[in-house]
Amino acid sequence: MKYFVAVYQKLKNIYMSQSSMENDLPMICPSLRVYDNEELELLKPQSLLNDDQKKALSIIKKQNVAYELNSVPISQNFWDLNPNNSLFDIYRDILDKNNLKNLEENLDKVLDNKSTVLFDAKNSDTKEFKAYKKYRTLFEEAVNTITDHLMVLDGLDTEEEKSNWNDRLINLNNLKELAFSEWKVKGSKDSIEKELARINKSSDADLYLAMAQNAKHTFEAAEKTDVISNSSIHDINFIPYDFMENESGWNSMRIEKSELEGLHSEAKNSNENIPSEILSIDYDENMIQAVEADYSFVHLKRNWFNKNFMLSDYFEWKEPKKISDGQTISNDFKLPAFPKTMILIKNLKVILDPSIVSTSVSNNEQLVYFGPMVMKQQVFVNKNNNQRFLKAITNVKTIKSDQFNYLAKKTAIAGTQKAMVINGFTARPSVETEPSETLKTAANPSFAGKTNMGNLINTIKNLTPLNPVPHGASPVQPTPQPANPIKVPWGSWGPKFPTIPTPTPTPIPTPIPLPPAGAVVQFRVSDKINSDPIYKCAISIKGTNNNRIFEIESNEAGIINQLIPLGEYSIELRIDDYAVLNQSFSVTSAMPLNLEYKLQREEVKFKSFFLIGMICERMPRIPVN
Repeated sequence: MKYFVAVYQKLKNIYMSQSSMENDLPMICPSLRVYDNEELELLKPQSLLNDDQKKALSIIKKQNVAYELNSVPISQNFWDLNPNNSLFDIYRDILDKNNLKNLEENLDKVLDNKSTVLFDAKNSDTKEFKAYKKYRTLFEEAVNTITDHLMVLDGLDTEEEKSNWNDRLINLNNLKELAFSEWKVKGSKDSIEKELARINKSSDADLYLAMAQNAKHTFEAAEKTDVISNSSIHDINFIPYDFMENESGWNSMRIEKSELEGLHSEAKNSNENIPSEILSIDYDENMIQAVEADYSFVHLKRNWFNKNFMLSDYFEWKEPKKISDGQTISNDFKLPAFPKTMILIKNLKVILDPSIVSTSVSNNEQLVYFGPMVMKQQVFVNKNNNQRFLKAITNVKTIKSDQFNYLAKKTAIAGTQKAMVINGFTARPSVETEPSETLKTAANPSFAGKTNMGNLINTIKNLTPLNPVPHGASPVQPTPQPANPIKVPWGSWGPKFPTIPTPTPTPIPTPIPLPPAGAVVQFRVSDKINSDPIYKCAISIKGTNNNRIFEIESNEAGIINQLIPLGEYSIELRIDDYAVLNQSFSVTSAMPLNLEYKLQREEVKFKSFFLIGMICERMPRIPVN
């Protein structure tokens, strides 16, 4: 865990040296959220989505991720998702309980300031203002039609009905966009709203009224549809907006071992915004030589959120729970801080000592962790410099699977054992966990197995006995000693000792090779059209009648060999620019098995991002009237 903390500390230092503001609050994310490209892309405003199918999906599926990324921190030591404490709900509640009852009347008073754009000489609406109201009404009706259509979804049973429903939804969205365009062009939307903004800026009171009204109307629109999960409230403008499609905003870093040690010491000594429980996990990671990763600071912009109206002298808050005191981050305040910038990493590589044993990593009974990140069961070799390294699992489905949770608990328990017998030799890990810690990790899967990298390393170190046995030979048996008691003579150095029987040595059994627990399966992956091998294809294998799970990749020849235990399996093959392939296979005997898969080219992106931390903005002290 300590080198994972070091990576976070490095990114925190980079951010704070580049673009930090006074109220910025970097926080580590101990559970390390993993998001794939599709999940984050659906959060983008629909105007930035050029695929009608994605537009329809974004309305239905983006709620959960939006609530997660809007989670408000309740502890100064870390940030983590908490959908029950979302900025969306808190902000709406502040608007509801703020004293805005006379909002519309005050707006009418503001509009009494005569405007030639809005009113003619007879104090009637101008032709432009009438058109504005007309086309705004048509747009609202289009929104209401979509709302009614969304309510029908739960009552659909057949796939044909759902397909027709989805086609209808796409058509209604197009009509809504058309209505908005007509409102903008024929309804003089921009010029009318510009005039309203000019009037509202005539005084501080009007400015406050404009901010409060804009926020209130946004949430009223969401309440009106009664389908909050499908409203534009959950849209997030990302900066850089295209970080998912290309390398915009991404930078590479490599942290050598000496710097990792220094960064961990810095984090431990400062103890800022990192839980002490994480800092205390300080096991031996000597086999790690360096860490490489790409990182990006992605800013979150919400068109409905404006903290400034709460800072106005006209803002009134009379609830018992204060909004913020400008310092404390806790659940005692309604909005102590809010998330504003994601600290993302991808392409993580943990560079290992060349002597690491590949078979230990590929052990299908054990997961290997780098902090909370689970690594693939495969040692990779960089051809350019011959470095050996591990990659992180990026398949979100795998990480959320039942088999994964089972292995995490199993690994946590195995990591607490005092000794392990491997190939007839006892390997004693240098880190020993107390029973109470065993219960803690078993009860909390998010922290399960976090000392596993240390246990793996220490196990590898201790596998070789003092007198190594040649391959294929039996361990040397100790020379038998006489069974007769040894008489200890009387000497001038002390009294006569009683006779001490020499213990009879227990024979050490010769290890007998066990029959293979499965078969070596060769997976060959190639292009369906030209049969070219596909390099670095991610292969996810899950047992359907057992708890086995494997995450591996194909080599340059499109091939990977893996020992698979007997059983039934589902397999998923994923790589950029190809459609996902899902199939199944069985291992019924120890005979080698050759499996070949052909992938169909399709423009699909399967990038995954690790949310290692969040930059929150501490709210200033909110005055109370």
